[in-house]
Amino acid sequence: MQRELLEKVKKLVEKVKTVYLASSNKDGAPHIAASDGMAFLDGDQVIFRAWFCVKTVQNLQENPKLSLAVLDSKTQEGYQLLGEVERIEKGAILNGYVPEKEKEWGGYPQAEHQLLIRIRKISHLTSGAHSDEFV
Repeated sequence: MQRELLEKVKKLVEKVKTVYLASSNKDGAPHIAASDGMAFLDGDQVIFRAWFCVKTVQNLQENPKLSLAVLDSKTQEGYQLLGEVERIEKGAILNGYVPEKEKEWGGYPQAEHQLLIRIRKISHLTSGAHSDEFV
C-alpha cells in the first residue's frame, strides 16, 4: 500500500474529522456508523473509536470486512478504505452498565468500542463521476 496515499487520507481525516464505517452482517445486510475518532498507526493499521450502536459491533463480530469513507464535501476530495477488523475492545462504559438491557433500550450503546483495523485497499471517492479502481 502506498505510504503517500495513506498520508493524504490522514490529512483529510484530520481536516474533516468525520469518518463513516460501513459493515454488514453474515447475510449481507448493510449498516452505517460514523465517528470523529480515527487514529493512524504505523503501517496499514488504524484505530477507530466510537460509541457504536449494538448492530455495528454485532456485524463486525460476524463479518470483520468493512469499508471506511471520508469526504470533504467542499473540495470533493475523498477516499474509501477497504479493511478488516483485527480486534474489538471495549473502552469507556456507561455508569450503570446493564448488558441485558441493550435490546430493550433499542440498541443504544452502553460502551465505547475501539476497533483495530487493517487497511487492505484505498480508492478515491467523490460525489461526482469517479472510478472505483483501487490504488
